[in-house]
Amino acid sequence: MWGLYGWLLAKGQVAYTNSTSNEPDSFVAIYPEIYKGNEAGAGTVVRYLLQKPGMMALYGEPGPTTFAKTDRIYSFSKMYYPTDDEHTLFLPIIDLLTFFDQKRKRTKTAYFVGKGRNPNLHPKDAIEINRETAQDQQELANLLNECQVLYSYDPVSAMTEVSRLCGCRVILYQDIYTEKEYQLYEPGMNGMGFKKDVGLDIPEFRTSYKALQRTFSDRLDQFIISTQK
Repeated sequence: MWGLYGWLLAKGQVAYTNSTSNEPDSFVAIYPEIYKGNEAGAGTVVRYLLQKPGMMALYGEPGPTTFAKTDRIYSFSKMYYPTDDEHTLFLPIIDLLTFFDQKRKRTKTAYFVGKGRNPNLHPKDAIEINRETAQDQQELANLLNECQVLYSYDPVSAMTEVSRLCGCRVILYQDIYTEKEYQLYEPGMNGMGFKKDVGLDIPEFRTSYKALQRTFSDRLDQFIISTQK
């Protein structure tokens, strides 16, 4: 949501966070999928689905699985909700100037648990990447450039894109989404194996990720127009 907020400002829009207005019909409220109702009292309500509806909770209460007919529905990914292209706003937020293949010698492996669980399917000498490790973005990029493989147990995480941009292929172990569902995830499966190791074409993945940035910018222009009608 902060990424979307920044992009709206960059597009010259007047945007606020956690705000209301004395003229509710004059503004658009954008809620993630975990919120119910229209707390801001906006005339136009947008639901930006950042996960499958009902999967995540807010203060211990699962989010809604259905929405009002008047709500404008946009999804972060078609893997989460079956929106058409115009209503799919996958937001690529990774810094491509930090995360790239430095052409280093790769002698290590790493693993990442994130929101998943750890079944210990990675090599014993694999290096754990966690929230503390990832705080220094440059150090994270340097580490991934020394790794051949990242074992990821998180169902969906930007860490898999970060890793592949650094030239480190990914083996994904998770049971939330099927491989068929994962084919709908916008970054694609290039360089990432579903419970198996695969080859890697770095230029192809990096090129496709850059294309996602251009696509988001174009779709956000249309989003701004259509939500203010």
